[in-house]
Amino acid sequence: MVRFWECYVEGTGGGQHYKHYTLEEAQKEAERLARLFNVKGKTVYLFECVGKCRIEPMPIKWEIPRE
Repeated sequence: MVRFWECYVEGTGGGQHYKHYTLEEAQKEAERLARLFNVKGKTVYLFECVGKCRIEPMPIKWEIPRE
């Protein structure tokens, strides 16, 4: 599993989420979002994917990225 980050603007429905494969890319996008007219004053969060799971059909399988 490849490590990635997504941005989230507080108080929104989430909108489109894009995977950023470096922390630097995600930080640039968060700063861009924070400057938008309709976002000013809201907090922009960076979320890092710490794992994923799916059912195949059973049991549930987890994958955790390594540091």
